[in-house]
Amino acid sequence: GVQTCALPIYDGRLLGREQLQWSDGEKSATVRFVLPTELRNRLARFEIEGEASAGATVLLDERWRRRPVGVVAGGTTETQQPLLSDVYYLERAMSPFSEVRTGVVSTLLRRELAVVVLADVGNIAERDRAELDEWMKKGGLVVRFAGPRMAEANDDFTPVPLRGGGGRSFGGAMSWAQPVGIAPFDANSPFAGINVPEEVKVSRQVLAEPSLDLASRSWARLTDGTPLVTADRRGDGWLVLVHTTAGPEWSTLPLSGLYVEI
Repeated sequence: GVQTCALPIYDGRLLGREQLQWSDGEKSATVRFVLPTELRNRLARFEIEGEASAGATVLLDERWRRRPVGVVAGGTTETQQPLLSDVYYLERAMSPFSEVRTGVVSTLLRRELAVVVLADVGNIAERDRAELDEWMKKGGLVVRFAGPRMAEANDDFTPVPLRGGGGRSFGGAMSWAQPVGIAPFDANSPFAGINVPEEVKVSRQVLAEPSLDLASRSWARLTDGTPLVTADRRGDGWLVLVHTTAGPEWSTLPLSGLYVEI
């Protein structure tokens, strides 16, 4: 049999039409629509033509969408040591749910994006910063991960002021402390309700300067109370900082299921 089916519709407009074909006795058939991500994420419903019933219509919600994420890497370790690369762990965590694109800021922002991730980027170029700031204030989400380059940079493109001195390090020859775990997430955090495994430990972080509003800007903390994830509203968007690396250099977080959850 042949059935003209599946009308992806956005704002009342037809985006595609395909035919399902199956042999006698078969109860299912498959048809493939090839659409750019920008159109796919705007689909409102599928319909089977000529069938005026609820069973012939599927309304599409957020579960059907793959939000595009742009990743900007601060180094080149992904070509030399892939398993130590920040980008490797970000792609593994996000690819099942998002379309991950890597590149430089100016190139990534030419297409629609939901999130821009900066993985241990040191001093951000003035032009890139201006473009990111404008895009973020219109509703974009910028997520920045710390690392050696960022710790050594003189950069205030962060949701909270940071201390100088390259962050805090555990495990050195003069150290008396052990790596620190992650505290349960507060009820007002976007991560509220996610279980925190005890085995996840942070051995190094960039430290935030104490301030009156630091607690309200903290989405996650270590068990010693220092912030692990901070965020600040910028226009209609958000600037978020993860105070440790996107790869396993400073913590075991990227090796855990918690990394994927958050």
